[in-house]
Amino acid sequence: MRALMLTGVLSVLATGCSFTTAAGLDQCETSADCGGDQVCTRGICLPQPTGCGTLHGSTDPNSIQMGALVPLHTSTDENASVDESDEQALNAVLLALEEVNQRGIGGRQIALHVCDTGSDVERTERQARWLVNEKKVVAVLTAGSSQTLAAKWVTVPNDVLTMSYSATSKELTSLSDTNGGPVGLVWRTSTSDAIQGTVIADLLSTDPRFGAPAKVGILYVDDPYGQGLNYIISDRLKNGPTWVANRGFLYPRHGDVKETLAQLDMYDPDVTVLMGFADDATAILEEASTRTNLKRENGHQWFFSDSVKDAALLADPEAAALAQDFYGTAPAQGTGQAFDIFSSRFIDKYKKDPAGYAYTSNAYDAMYLMALGAAYAQGTANAVTGAKMAEGLTRVSSGTSGTNTQLTNSNFTYLAEELAAGRSVNVDGASGPLDFDAAGEASSPVELWQVKDQSFVTISTIQPPQNHPTAAVKR
Repeated sequence: MRALMLTGVLSVLATGCSFTTAAGLDQCETSADCGGDQVCTRGICLPQPTGCGTLHGSTDPNSIQMGALVPLHTSTDENASVDESDEQALNAVLLALEEVNQRGIGGRQIALHVCDTGSDVERTERQARWLVNEKKVVAVLTAGSSQTLAAKWVTVPNDVLTMSYSATSKELTSLSDTNGGPVGLVWRTSTSDAIQGTVIADLLSTDPRFGAPAKVGILYVDDPYGQGLNYIISDRLKNGPTWVANRGFLYPRHGDVKETLAQLDMYDPDVTVLMGFADDATAILEEASTRTNLKRENGHQWFFSDSVKDAALLADPEAAALAQDFYGTAPAQGTGQAFDIFSSRFIDKYKKDPAGYAYTSNAYDAMYLMALGAAYAQGTANAVTGAKMAEGLTRVSSGTSGTNTQLTNSNFTYLAEELAAGRSVNVDGASGPLDFDAAGEASSPVELWQVKDQSFVTISTIQPPQNHPTAAVKR
């Protein structure tokens, strides 16, 4: 009924006839004529996209408008559970936002419009369009490979900077994202799966902790993240220093995993790499425990990718027990002053350890980098645009000094002033050195972690391999 009513309303508008508000819909010229939770669409006030409407930071009309597309829930279902990992990543973003606004950017502050994507790419694209068209954002923070790729179809053509803290797909490396300008508009603080995938394959084929497996299963979510990581691991296992037989098995996000696990059980792997999000991983581990060849007591091991490192997995007692003592990888947290200060302030504010979640430090750095990009644009052009922000980001790892500056709250003003004056700097963030290459990516170490006593324990930090797969750069 609602769809039919809306169709009728838009049909009347298309004829040019005057529309009355008998149905409770107000006429408007701009969104300023509507309520705070509505958007002016073809002359009438309509509800804003589902999941949007939360504003953090400045309410000053002169503030720099930015957006964030974050999967705060695991799906769009009204009963969906909270995605705790991304919830804490957003907290890291908000901590950085608070610190930046305490200092200002050329006398201005940042307004951050946050939308909950519900991990849905179609919703993400609608929300991105609303942020760009209605809120006039100059930059959008994103999470995850699929959602970042969905958002870029809106952001790039409109010269809006896109910065992701957890998109790891190798596809992002070679995106066509300059929109005719000299600098690409899609950036990320997370390391490419080209690095993580190579590390996983090398660990499985050479590290004695994994017993030199004869067969490796690769169980991956059927999206750009899972597809890309599956290809990298499989290719490395077949063509790396030690040949290892392997086979990939895909499953749909939030889907039934029984058929896929039946096939995996028939394959009878020694180790299975699981690339899935915490809610799916919980269901997979519990179903796999009923399969003969996938049981721990029969010699089967699990190995997890970064997306499994989520407190939601440990919150389920059965899943936590099934994951006990198994290993995984994720981008390593920083080890310098920037991380120490971030961690201390995060714990004080949110009473949680940010190291217990993947990508918290990456999210913190992402917000700070958008602010530094804005400082460069404000200082050199007296106008903040996505294209000028991207140009500024090319200068955060090209300074002539051999000493890197820690990206902390107390150093932000100095870094912002240097960039505003058109000078370059070298920056170490909470997630590590922000040495961006020509593709807008910073190579970073990978941590090997293990599930121990209801927590994720870092076992070691592995430097990026020199021979990981590369792609043509986009700038």
